[in-house]
Amino acid sequence: MKKLVKELILVSGLARLNLGDFVKRVLALAKAATDNPLIAPDLDPTPAEVKTKADAITTAEGEKTAMKLALIAKTKFINTLKGDMTNIINNSWAPQAQLAVNGDADKATKLGWHIKGVVTGKAEVVVGMAADSHPIITKIDNSTHLEQTVCIMNSASGLVGVPKDASRLDVYQLKGGIIAPNDIKKMVNVGSASRGKFSCNFDIADLDKPVYYIAVYIDLKTKQPLEMSPVMSAIVS
Repeated sequence: MKKLVKELILVSGLARLNLGDFVKRVLALAKAATDNPLIAPDLDPTPAEVKTKADAITTAEGEKTAMKLALIAKTKFINTLKGDMTNIINNSWAPQAQLAVNGDADKATKLGWHIKGVVTGKAEVVVGMAADSHPIITKIDNSTHLEQTVCIMNSASGLVGVPKDASRLDVYQLKGGIIAPNDIKKMVNVGSASRGKFSCNFDIADLDKPVYYIAVYIDLKTKQPLEMSPVMSAIVS
Protein backbone atom coordinates (compact mmCIF):
# COMPACT_ATOMS: atom_id res chain seq x y z
CA MET A 1 0.00 0.00 0.00
CA LYS A 2 1.33 3.44 -0.90
CA LYS A 3 2.16 5.59 2.13
CA LEU A 4 0.44 8.98 2.28
CA VAL A 5 2.81 11.90 3.03
CA LYS A 6 1.11 14.82 4.77
CA GLU A 7 2.33 18.21 3.56
CA LEU A 8 4.35 20.04 6.24
CA ILE A 9 3.39 23.70 6.44
CA LEU A 10 5.29 26.07 8.72
CA VAL A 11 3.57 28.89 10.62
CA SER A 12 5.29 31.72 12.45
CA GLY A 13 2.99 31.98 15.49
CA LEU A 14 3.05 35.79 15.19
CA ALA A 15 -0.67 36.30 14.67
CA ARG A 16 -2.70 38.10 17.36
CA LEU A 17 0.28 38.66 19.66
CA ASN A 18 0.66 41.89 21.60
CA LEU A 19 3.76 43.88 20.72
CA GLY A 20 5.88 42.56 23.58
CA ASP A 21 5.11 38.91 22.81
CA PHE A 22 5.56 39.61 19.10
CA VAL A 23 9.12 40.82 19.65
CA LYS A 24 9.87 37.86 21.94
CA ARG A 25 8.61 35.45 19.28
CA VAL A 26 10.69 37.07 16.52
CA LEU A 27 13.81 36.99 18.73
CA ALA A 28 13.14 33.32 19.52
CA LEU A 29 12.98 32.48 15.82
CA ALA A 30 16.15 34.46 15.12
CA LYS A 31 18.00 32.74 17.97
CA ALA A 32 16.85 29.27 16.84
CA ALA A 33 18.09 29.99 13.32
CA THR A 34 21.42 31.24 14.70
CA ASP A 35 21.81 28.21 16.98
CA ASN A 36 21.10 25.78 14.12
CA PRO A 37 22.91 27.26 11.10
CA LEU A 38 23.18 23.97 9.18
CA ILE A 39 19.42 23.41 8.92
CA ALA A 40 18.63 26.61 7.01
CA PRO A 41 22.00 28.22 6.24
CA ASP A 42 20.83 30.71 3.62
CA LEU A 43 18.00 32.59 5.33
CA ASP A 44 17.57 36.03 3.75
CA PRO A 45 17.50 38.45 5.50
CA THR A 46 19.89 36.91 7.99
CA PRO A 47 18.90 36.12 11.60
CA ALA A 48 21.24 38.93 12.73
CA GLU A 49 19.37 41.46 10.55
CA VAL A 50 16.00 40.28 11.87
CA LYS A 51 17.27 40.55 15.47
CA THR A 52 18.43 44.11 14.78
CA LYS A 53 14.93 45.08 13.63
CA ALA A 54 13.32 43.44 16.68
CA ASP A 55 15.74 45.26 18.99
CA ALA A 56 14.87 48.51 17.22
CA ILE A 57 11.18 47.97 18.12
CA THR A 58 12.13 47.48 21.78
CA THR A 59 14.17 50.70 21.73
CA ALA A 60 11.37 52.64 20.02
CA GLU A 61 8.84 51.37 22.57
CA GLY A 62 11.03 52.68 25.37
CA GLU A 63 11.26 56.06 23.65
CA LYS A 64 7.48 56.06 23.13
CA THR A 65 6.89 55.43 26.84
CA ALA A 66 9.23 58.29 27.72
CA MET A 67 7.34 60.57 25.33
CA LYS A 68 4.01 59.62 26.94
CA LEU A 69 5.38 60.41 30.40
CA ALA A 70 6.73 63.73 29.11
CA LEU A 71 3.31 64.54 27.59
CA ILE A 72 1.56 63.78 30.88
CA ALA A 73 4.05 65.96 32.76
CA LYS A 74 3.64 68.82 30.27
CA THR A 75 -0.16 68.58 30.44
CA LYS A 76 0.01 68.69 34.24
CA PHE A 77 2.31 71.73 34.04
CA ILE A 78 -0.08 73.54 31.66
CA ASN A 79 -3.14 72.78 33.80
CA THR A 80 -1.35 73.92 36.95
CA LEU A 81 -0.46 77.25 35.32
CA LYS A 82 -4.02 77.58 34.01
CA GLY A 83 -5.40 76.97 37.49
CA ASP A 84 -3.00 79.53 38.93
CA MET A 85 -4.00 82.14 36.35
CA THR A 86 -7.71 81.48 36.87
CA ASN A 87 -7.25 81.88 40.61
CA ILE A 88 -5.29 85.12 40.16
CA ILE A 89 -7.79 86.67 37.75
CA ASN A 90 -10.94 85.59 39.61
CA ASN A 91 -9.83 85.88 43.22
CA SER A 92 -7.15 88.61 43.18
CA TRP A 93 -7.64 90.87 40.18
CA ALA A 94 -11.45 90.81 40.04
CA PRO A 95 -12.03 92.13 43.61
CA GLN A 96 -9.28 94.77 43.15
CA ALA A 97 -10.66 95.91 39.80
CA GLN A 98 -14.19 95.96 41.24
CA LEU A 99 -13.04 98.45 43.88
CA ALA A 100 -11.03 100.48 41.37
CA VAL A 101 -13.86 101.03 38.85
CA ASN A 102 -16.33 101.83 41.64
CA GLY A 103 -19.42 100.99 39.59
CA ASP A 104 -18.24 102.73 36.40
CA ALA A 105 -19.12 100.41 33.48
CA ASP A 106 -16.95 102.36 31.01
CA LYS A 107 -13.88 101.90 33.19
CA ALA A 108 -14.65 98.21 33.61
CA THR A 109 -14.98 97.81 29.84
CA LYS A 110 -11.71 99.64 29.20
CA LEU A 111 -9.99 97.23 31.57
CA GLY A 112 -11.39 94.35 29.54
CA TRP A 113 -13.78 92.95 32.16
CA HIS A 114 -17.17 91.40 31.46
CA ILE A 115 -20.01 92.79 33.52
CA LYS A 116 -22.30 90.32 35.25
CA GLY A 117 -25.88 90.29 33.95
CA VAL A 118 -25.31 92.74 31.08
CA VAL A 119 -24.00 92.72 27.51
CA THR A 120 -21.18 95.01 26.22
CA GLY A 121 -21.31 97.13 29.35
CA LYS A 122 -24.90 98.28 28.73
CA ALA A 123 -27.89 97.20 30.78
CA GLU A 124 -30.39 96.82 27.93
CA VAL A 125 -30.25 92.99 27.94
CA VAL A 126 -30.35 91.12 31.23
CA VAL A 127 -29.10 87.53 31.21
CA GLY A 128 -31.12 85.27 33.53
CA MET A 129 -31.72 86.36 37.11
CA ALA A 130 -30.13 89.51 38.47
CA ALA A 131 -28.15 87.71 41.18
CA ASP A 132 -25.44 89.59 43.00
CA SER A 133 -22.90 86.81 43.26
CA HIS A 134 -21.60 83.57 41.83
CA PRO A 135 -19.66 80.59 43.19
CA ILE A 136 -15.86 80.61 42.95
CA ILE A 137 -13.71 77.49 43.18
CA THR A 138 -10.87 78.75 45.35
CA LYS A 139 -8.86 75.54 45.54
CA ILE A 140 -8.79 71.91 44.43
CA ASP A 141 -6.93 69.93 47.09
CA ASN A 142 -5.38 66.79 45.58
CA SER A 143 -2.88 66.06 48.35
CA THR A 144 -4.62 62.73 49.11
CA HIS A 145 -3.89 59.89 46.68
CA LEU A 146 -6.75 59.36 44.18
CA GLU A 147 -8.90 62.00 45.88
CA GLN A 148 -9.73 65.63 45.17
CA THR A 149 -11.56 68.11 47.38
CA VAL A 150 -13.12 71.12 45.70
CA CYS A 151 -13.30 74.25 47.90
CA ILE A 152 -15.92 76.85 46.94
CA MET A 153 -16.95 80.27 48.22
CA ASN A 154 -19.45 82.99 47.35
CA SER A 155 -17.89 85.77 45.24
CA ALA A 156 -19.72 88.56 47.06
CA SER A 157 -19.50 87.45 50.68
CA GLY A 158 -16.30 85.44 50.60
CA LEU A 159 -18.15 82.84 52.68
CA VAL A 160 -19.37 79.33 51.88
CA GLY A 161 -23.10 79.99 52.24
CA VAL A 162 -25.33 79.99 49.13
CA PRO A 163 -27.43 83.05 48.16
CA LYS A 164 -30.99 83.39 49.44
CA ASP A 165 -32.46 82.51 46.04
CA ALA A 166 -30.46 79.27 45.76
CA SER A 167 -31.35 75.93 47.31
CA ARG A 168 -27.92 74.28 47.07
CA LEU A 169 -24.52 74.28 45.42
CA ASP A 170 -23.97 71.49 42.88
CA VAL A 171 -20.65 70.34 41.44
CA TYR A 172 -20.24 69.30 37.80
CA GLN A 173 -17.23 67.28 36.67
CA LEU A 174 -15.52 66.17 33.45
CA LYS A 175 -12.65 63.68 33.51
CA GLY A 176 -9.96 63.74 30.84
CA GLY A 177 -9.39 65.83 27.73
CA ILE A 178 -7.14 68.80 27.03
CA ILE A 179 -9.88 71.36 26.34
CA ALA A 180 -11.76 72.78 29.32
CA PRO A 181 -15.57 72.49 29.01
CA ASN A 182 -17.63 75.66 28.71
CA ASP A 183 -21.04 74.07 29.21
CA ILE A 184 -22.27 71.93 32.11
CA LYS A 185 -24.32 69.91 29.59
CA LYS A 186 -21.02 68.31 28.61
CA MET A 187 -20.27 67.44 32.25
CA VAL A 188 -21.60 65.12 34.95
CA ASN A 189 -23.39 66.34 38.08
CA VAL A 190 -21.44 64.52 40.82
CA GLY A 191 -23.34 65.89 43.81
CA SER A 192 -23.86 68.86 46.11
CA ALA A 193 -21.22 70.64 48.17
CA SER A 194 -21.53 70.80 51.94
CA ARG A 195 -20.12 73.82 53.76
CA GLY A 196 -18.29 74.86 50.62
CA LYS A 197 -16.52 71.55 50.03
CA PHE A 198 -17.02 68.51 47.82
CA SER A 199 -14.75 65.45 47.71
CA CYS A 200 -14.32 63.02 44.80
CA ASN A 201 -12.57 59.65 44.75
CA PHE A 202 -10.97 58.16 41.63
CA ASP A 203 -9.85 54.79 40.30
CA ILE A 204 -6.21 53.98 39.55
CA ALA A 205 -7.11 54.17 35.83
CA ASP A 206 -7.78 57.92 36.35
CA LEU A 207 -4.22 58.60 37.55
CA ASP A 208 -2.64 61.63 35.81
CA LYS A 209 -5.91 62.59 34.10
CA PRO A 210 -6.99 66.24 34.22
CA VAL A 211 -10.37 66.71 35.91
CA TYR A 212 -12.48 69.82 35.26
CA TYR A 213 -15.03 71.28 37.69
CA ILE A 214 -17.77 73.91 37.58
CA ALA A 215 -19.73 74.84 40.71
CA VAL A 216 -23.37 75.81 40.18
CA TYR A 217 -25.98 77.49 42.38
CA ILE A 218 -29.38 75.80 41.92
CA ASP A 219 -32.42 78.06 41.90
CA LEU A 220 -34.63 77.68 44.95
CA LYS A 221 -37.90 77.79 42.99
CA THR A 222 -37.16 76.42 39.51
CA LYS A 223 -34.51 73.88 40.58
CA GLN A 224 -32.55 74.94 37.50
CA PRO A 225 -28.90 76.15 37.34
CA LEU A 226 -28.76 79.74 38.52
CA GLU A 227 -25.15 80.95 38.61
CA MET A 228 -21.98 79.09 37.63
CA SER A 229 -18.33 79.38 38.61
CA PRO A 230 -15.47 79.64 36.13
CA VAL A 231 -14.09 76.20 35.25
CA MET A 232 -11.17 74.94 37.32
CA SER A 233 -9.06 71.81 36.90
CA ALA A 234 -6.55 69.59 38.68
CA ILE A 235 -4.60 66.43 37.85
CA VAL A 236 -5.49 63.15 39.59
CA SER A 237 -2.43 62.16 41.62
